[in-house]
Amino acid sequence: MSKKIPGSAENWENGVLGNVAKHAHQVSREDALAIAQAAGVNMQPISIRLPQHLLGVLKEIAKYHGVGYQPMIRDLLERWATGEIKTILADRLEYAEQREKEFSETPSLAGDLRRQA
Repeated sequence: MSKKIPGSAENWENGVLGNVAKHAHQVSREDALAIAQAAGVNMQPISIRLPQHLLGVLKEIAKYHGVGYQPMIRDLLERWATGEIKTILADRLEYAEQREKEFSETPSLAGDLRRQA
């Protein structure tokens, strides 16, 4: 029988897998950049305050899906931001098309360069 402790986000956070300060050290800037590059992203650490109940719910959802809650929150934000920017761009396109339609329906004036190009 194995005595290995499962390596979950919760076990890291609550110290089951260890959190002795003498074993912790900051990686060099070069190593940090290499890790970010290997991961395919340039991560920016941030601090965010969330209501405790929301964080608890997010952790439960992540646990249900078998993923860490921080990667899940990153994915959630990425999906929302992608959808939101698509909505904004669609709105801008609709506005531009409406303006173009209004412009094309405007009678030309004598010497109007819009119709001569």
